[in-house]
Amino acid sequence: MSTEHTDRFDAAFHDIAVRHERNWMFIAVTMIALLFIAAVFLVVHDYGVVAKTSAIYSDPNTPSTLADFQGSGVRQTGPDSYSVYEIGRAWSWTPGTATPLQLPVGARVTFYVTSGDVLHGFEIQGTSINLTAIPGVVGHVSYTFDKPGTYYIICNEYCGAGHQAMIGKIVITGRAQA
Repeated sequence: MSTEHTDRFDAAFHDIAVRHERNWMFIAVTMIALLFIAAVFLVVHDYGVVAKTSAIYSDPNTPSTLADFQGSGVRQTGPDSYSVYEIGRAWSWTPGTATPLQLPVGARVTFYVTSGDVLHGFEIQGTSINLTAIPGVVGHVSYTFDKPGTYYIICNEYCGAGHQAMIGKIVITGRAQA
């Protein structure tokens, strides 16, 4: 008789313990999921590290023929804002490789990036800028350069035999005179 009583007690205790363990596991997994979602939201929206696509063309050569991508590739869009139109081609960035980009410190710069031949990785060292230059696709990302200095544009996507030499320069100078 004591064995039967002990077995019922053990079974009831086991059922309660399993129910409590399931509840706590559910709470723990829910908290981890919410923390993950909050972290992703913070990175995407607060830090602005997500590049956006401006345009997609059926002909991959179209972006390089647009007026914005002609000439120096740098347009002043406001008192403290600029647009830079970059084309990656084997094995240079236009503008940036032959002649460094010159921009004032504190300016908000929006980079519009495309490729004229194959996939290239557009990364500016020392910043959060990192996007893929795709033929026929114009991606854009904005950044404010808070410190003067030289920033290097590198290709971080293998694009052929001269890939290691695909380096451009951005020189951030003191504040522009108004």
